[in-house]
Parts: sequence; C-alpha cells; structure tokens
Amino acid sequence: MKSPVLLLACCTLGVAGGCATMKESDTARTGVEQLLISTAVDRSLDKVDLTPLRGAQVYVEEKYLDCTDKNYVIVSLHQRVMRAGCTLVDKADAADVILEVASGAVGTDRDELFLGIPSIPLAMPSPISIPKMSVFDRVKAMGTAKLRVLAFDAKTRRPLVDSDAQLARADYRHWDLLGAGPIVSGKVSQDLTAATGESQSIVDVPASIAKFPKALRRQ
Repeated sequence: MKSPVLLLACCTLGVAGGCATMKESDTARTGVEQLLISTAVDRSLDKVDLTPLRGAQVYVEEKYLDCTDKNYVIVSLHQRVMRAGCTLVDKADAADVILEVASGAVGTDRDELFLGIPSIPLAMPSPISIPKMSVFDRVKAMGTAKLRVLAFDAKTRRPLVDSDAQLARADYRHWDLLGAGPIVSGKVSQDLTAATGESQSIVDVPASIAKFPKALRRQ
C-alpha cells in the first residue's frame, strides 16, 4: 500500500493531467452533457445567414449529417429555415432550394483537477477508509459543434448559401476551494440560471473567482 505522503505526491503530480472522478447520472447521459451539445449546436447555427433563401420552398437534405444528437441539429435547422421566411417541403422535387448540412464535430470534452489526499482504504480486514481530503477541485466541461450548411438552387445548382464551417463551444465549470462551494460558471450555467432562476453557486461567481489565486484561475 502506498503511504499517504506518496499518494499526496502522486495526486499533486496528477494536477497537470487531471485526476479521474466518478460521473453520476440517473440517465445514460447527464443533463449538463446534453445541454453542452445542444447549446454548442445552437451557437454554431446562429452564425449561419439564411436570409438569401427568404420566400423559397426548401428541402433539407439529412443524409450527410452523422453526429451525436442528430435530430436536434435537424430540428434546430428547420426552425431557422422557417424563421428566415421559407417553407419546408418533404421532397427535393418540390423544392426551389436544396439545403445540405454536415458536421465536422459534435461532442463534449471533460477536464477534472483534484488537489489533496484521496480516500485511503485501511488494511484488511478493516472496511473503513480514511476520507478524501480536498484542497481544490475543478471540473471543466466543454461542448463543441462544427457545422457546415450549403444551399443551392434545385434546378440550376447555383449556390445560394455557403456557411463555411461554423465552430462554436459551450462550457460548464464547477469549482470547490477548501470545501467552499460549489462555485459554478460558464455558458450552460448562465442559461440555466436565466431560464429557471436557480443557481448552483452559493456565492456570486465573478466575485469569488476574482479572489482565487491567479494560478488557479488559469486552470
């Protein structure tokens, strides 16, 4: 068994690469993970200008789209097409415009840091463990979406919209310092607070982050 001193050293060295912790959820994917993706998708599609299609009957070609939460991407695109004053049609033959969508990336990344002493199980036959002693915990989760939208005249094949690759991200950050927290920030947290009036942070996020040592704020 490693000594507590060695375990502390290992964990301290692990700060550079992150220490693993358990993900808890009652569903296959956490709500935050799904919000990270859907928010990144929305931010990516918000960059696409569909006004050149106003008044047209548009068929959305889905066969080039292959990504996580594909249905959300498609419905979000349908919404933006209708907001641009277009009419959706079910068949390419009935359309004035063919609109294609493809994904370069739709997913999440997670980075976790832990500074302190992990839980240490005592020698058998004792079922007791020395509890985890945390100095600093930080979880940073990012949702990334890179979408490309192309629209062209159904008859002449003349290009009408070429969005280029629109890259966007959404973030969720969770901090604990010396047991004080949680302190939550990021785009997803802001959206949740704005929509529900609820906040996971027990203190004001900007003020508390401003008090952190500079080395921790850069993480």
